Amino acid sequence: MARKLFDILTYCADTTALMAEVAKVDPDRLIVDEQTGQPIGIEIDKTPTVRNGAETLAIVRVDEPTLAKIKALTTIKVLSEVPAGGDLLAAMSKANRALYDKVHDRTPQDILDEQGNVIGQYVPPELIGGFM
Repeated sequence: MARKLFDILTYCADTTALMAEVAKVDPDRLIVDEQTGQPIGIEIDKTPTVRNGAETLAIVRVDEPTLAKIKALTTIKVLSEVPAGGDLLAAMSKANRALYDKVHDRTPQDILDEQGNVIGQYVPPELIGGFM
C-alpha cells in the first residue's frame, strides 16, 4: 500500500531556533557543516526556501508521521496543508495568507540591459514552488 503524502506550506520566523529545536527532537534530520559542525539545514523533501530577512517559507512533501512531527515543532507554522499535488494557496486561511504575502514579495522587478535601460519586467509567481 502506498504511503499517503501531503504538501505543506511552512513558515519559520527564526531558522536558528528551528535548527536548535530539531537538534533536540529529531537530530538525525539535521544537515551539519563538516568544517564547523554547525547545523545548516534539515534533511526533508522541500522546495527551495524563500527568505525575507530572518523569515522563511518552504513547500514540504511529507508522509503522515513526518507531518505530525512538523506540527509538533514550536518554531514552524504550517500555513497550508493539502494532499500531495493539491492547491496550497486555495487551502490557506486569510490570516495565513497575510503572513505568506509578507514573506513572499511579488513586486514586479525591472529587467535591465547592459546599459541599464528597462527592457521588461519580471513578476514573481504567486506560489513559491512546487513538486513535479
